[in-house]
Amino acid sequence: MSKEHLTSNEKIKLSPMVSPNKILINKHQENSKENIPLDNSSTPFEPIPAYHSGPVLANISNFFRLFVSPVTTTGDGSKSNGFYGSPNGARSGLVRGPEGNNSGWSQTAVFYFYHTILTVCFIFLSIYRLFEYLWNRSKLRFLNIAYSTSTTPSVIHSDINKLPKIPQRVSAILNYLPEQEEGGGIEGLSNSCSDLVAWGLSAGIPYLNIYEYHGVLKQSIPELRRAIHRKLVVYFGTNNVPTFKITVPHLNLSFHGAFDDEYDEDITTFDISISLLSNIDGRPTIVELTKVMSDLSKSGDLTEKDVTTDFIDRELEQLVGVEPDLIIVFQPFLNLQSYPPWHLRLSEMYWEPDNTDVTYAVFLRALQKFSTCKVNVGR
Repeated sequence: MSKEHLTSNEKIKLSPMVSPNKILINKHQENSKENIPLDNSSTPFEPIPAYHSGPVLANISNFFRLFVSPVTTTGDGSKSNGFYGSPNGARSGLVRGPEGNNSGWSQTAVFYFYHTILTVCFIFLSIYRLFEYLWNRSKLRFLNIAYSTSTTPSVIHSDINKLPKIPQRVSAILNYLPEQEEGGGIEGLSNSCSDLVAWGLSAGIPYLNIYEYHGVLKQSIPELRRAIHRKLVVYFGTNNVPTFKITVPHLNLSFHGAFDDEYDEDITTFDISISLLSNIDGRPTIVELTKVMSDLSKSGDLTEKDVTTDFIDRELEQLVGVEPDLIIVFQPFLNLQSYPPWHLRLSEMYWEPDNTDVTYAVFLRALQKFSTCKVNVGR
């Protein structure tokens, strides 16, 4: 698979001074070139540890630990357990007489008083969380039935066409799950991405960002290209497959279609553009950009007057891209996972509590909520 740099007309025009983002991109290309698979290899991909939540009721198992007797330390350094004053929790009976025993009784009584209150609160909160979880899962099940996934673009387009407005740029935050879980591994993650691409094309969304914390997709671009192509064939047919482009912004790389020679070289516009983002595109990019600007300032290639807010915004757009209109979080809890902070300035965010799947119902609900929101741009 060959690499292709982004064309100049896709770049934002910068000032004639030295551009820090170009230096940073070259540095990333040298350090990460071997991490982008450019051909099919028989070497199995080593999965990165999963970033996902466990069962919502798993914490209830810790409830019984609260009934363990308190362990205190006596004056000689030995441990005393419960109501018994003997070391190591030995049941030697209650010692009468010394004033220290009365103090120990008082401390133990106070402990169990607060212990009981906290235990009761924990029980009620656990019951409340259980009912909340069951309600959220029931609501999601109802939404999946009401908005069943259709592989016909016209049906999806009719759902979206009813909305007063739709976003032009959508970003989705996905989780990489272990291979032993349903929808896990590279195959499951690529399938989720291909679903989003098909839905975005059917809805008329030209730009799609896929954020995955570990950057697994960046290391599995061949599998992702083939998965997207197969999904588009299912939705649009073999003879009407839309054109798509996958970009890795911080490496300044672009991949067109499922195969290198699928499109003509003179094609510059695509039906949808997909950008792959990860945690390296967030705060680490700001840190590295600051270091590069500092080095340029020391060498005299960049002056203090050149460093303005607009200048930094342009450089960050070159490295990561334009901020999206809508961010959809496909996970059971709201965690942006070090998502690029400058992409959150005006973006609307949507997520469904206790949702673990990438479904059309959540995608459509996000677009419906976006269509009713009002952006005041800081006013």
